[in-house]
Amino acid sequence: MIFPKNIIGPQFEKGDLVSFHFNGAELTFRAPIIPKNDQNIDEISPLKNLRNINTEDWSRNDQGRPCIQLAQQMWAFEDAQTLDDIAQCSLYVSLIEITQQHTDQNILLTQKSFDELMLSWMDYSFAAHEEFDESNQSLRPYKITSVEKQYLNWLKAQVRFTPETSPSPICVMTINHRFVVMVSLEIESLHYAGRSNPYSEETLKQFEKDLFDDFLSHIKIEYSPELIEKIQSLKSKTPA
Repeated sequence: MIFPKNIIGPQFEKGDLVSFHFNGAELTFRAPIIPKNDQNIDEISPLKNLRNINTEDWSRNDQGRPCIQLAQQMWAFEDAQTLDDIAQCSLYVSLIEITQQHTDQNILLTQKSFDELMLSWMDYSFAAHEEFDESNQSLRPYKITSVEKQYLNWLKAQVRFTPETSPSPICVMTINHRFVVMVSLEIESLHYAGRSNPYSEETLKQFEKDLFDDFLSHIKIEYSPELIEKIQSLKSKTPA
């Protein structure tokens, strides 16, 4: 990816490949190489084998579902001329377990039920931060788009993590019948007393969008033949 003029910082294509193994699937992505300093965060989960994992002692998200961070990274982009930190980037790759009932129903393995579940999650976690069209409550403000994949598409959206912030990108994707991964990336403009940031909010928001898409391009989910067969079987049973 070509960064906007004079912006420098970690690049995903130069990052380290990390892989996580699940029943029926393998997740791989590139984790950017983060400079070591007190302001940065660079945490990659040491737990790589999640086959038959017991999640009882995991943290819980706002919906009470077990979750862990596969990656949690925070760093600053700099201006090449002044070497000032001009934007802080926060990247999260979160693994979330669905309910046993939804697991038994293979909710994540059909596109329609996966889409519906993910939209309900967004409504639960983010709807309070948004303004809905009072005349049509079915119009969500998340700007949801589908990322075409061979077996199960991913869902991209724009959400507000707090009411005061502008929307930032997230993407959710099926790992197997039990787990979902949610990726989020947020860029925050940094300022210094007595001078303004040389990069406009519009420029940084576009950079955030492009950077997020660049990170997604380095994510790969490979399904086992058995899981692919299950997905195809469920697809053939789903009404058109």
